[in-house]
Amino acid sequence: MSNEEILKLRILLYGLKLRALNAQILSANSGSFAVSYGVVATEIIHFNQKLQETNDKLSEKIAIVLKATSRIQRISHINGLISLSLEKSKARNNDIQHYQPIRRRSEQRITDLHELESEIKKIFSEIRILIRNSIKLCLEGRSVSLQTRIESATITENQKLFLAVAESFDSALNIIESSYRYLVKVW
Repeated sequence: MSNEEILKLRILLYGLKLRALNAQILSANSGSFAVSYGVVATEIIHFNQKLQETNDKLSEKIAIVLKATSRIQRISHINGLISLSLEKSKARNNDIQHYQPIRRRSEQRITDLHELESEIKKIFSEIRILIRNSIKLCLEGRSVSLQTRIESATITENQKLFLAVAESFDSALNIIESSYRYLVKVW
């Protein structure tokens, strides 16, 4: 679910970046009165890059968690099978000394398991911090959104196009914030 949420954000950020680039081009071609909007469009692109970097880090951390979780399940399953076979051997009065290397390897796997669990806890903490920082970054995006609205209100030529960029950025911010708030709950 988290990967789907991040994919949704990537698609949204890509569309937002395209609109900001179009606004930059439009402001450059609209004369001196729209130059300030080009600066705001650059801020949108900069904000977009920060979020994209965060999403890349999140994806990387989530992939590590999934891989470690899969390994934990595999180790637990193998240890369960080993324990079961040792119990059956004891019940049959088989020579347990024969199974000592297997038992030592099982104990090593338990140590590996604890290390993996510790690593996952650390990565969970890192994920939570990344998500919280992303929510804080959205506050920065709110000030950029306000700037885009102010700038689009002062432009007379192509005002609807500039206002559309401001509105799409604002609605994108709402979606981004809700996605990060969802991820906070999940992680």
